[in-house]
Amino acid sequence: MSKLKELVSILVAVSAYAVIAQSPADGHTTKVSYVDTHFHFAYTWPAMLKPQPLPSASADGSNPRTYESPLFIAREGCEPYGVVIVAQKLGVAGPHSTPLTKSADLIERIARSLRPGPILSNITRSEKKNPRGMVFDELSYLQSGKPSSVIATQVGEYLIIFKCNARSVAEIRAMEDSVLTLRMLK
Repeated sequence: MSKLKELVSILVAVSAYAVIAQSPADGHTTKVSYVDTHFHFAYTWPAMLKPQPLPSASADGSNPRTYESPLFIAREGCEPYGVVIVAQKLGVAGPHSTPLTKSADLIERIARSLRPGPILSNITRSEKKNPRGMVFDELSYLQSGKPSSVIATQVGEYLIIFKCNARSVAEIRAMEDSVLTLRMLK
């Protein structure tokens, strides 16, 4: 009987570990890349950016009601410029929104919410494909004269969303190009 209890204890422990191991927060950085073992992708950020810790309240991704999980942040030192990566579950309604079904829905929703004027200008939408065939929907704009973009792609039942903002056109291009180097892991 004691062996049966041991076996059950081991199975419970392994199951608990498997649940923890399959969290949207499962990601780590190498010297130059963010590797997410849950979503099976690797992202190499531009050299001008440095990874930052995620806010502790949102870093564990353990709340089952959470439909959005922050994954990675990289900034230019103390400057407010950089890349934020978020995973958002498709088909789940947010507190004040209808469910998204694809990345183009997100870009359309954000574009409709923006009001061009002295603060927001040059709002453009595009679809891009990387050399590996991944499709990305992008919304680019200037915010107070500084370039910004939101780029989204679908990975399984989630959108992987990149929010980029920079001080110059050259920096935003480097960030956008880095997003297009996203590669799926096997």
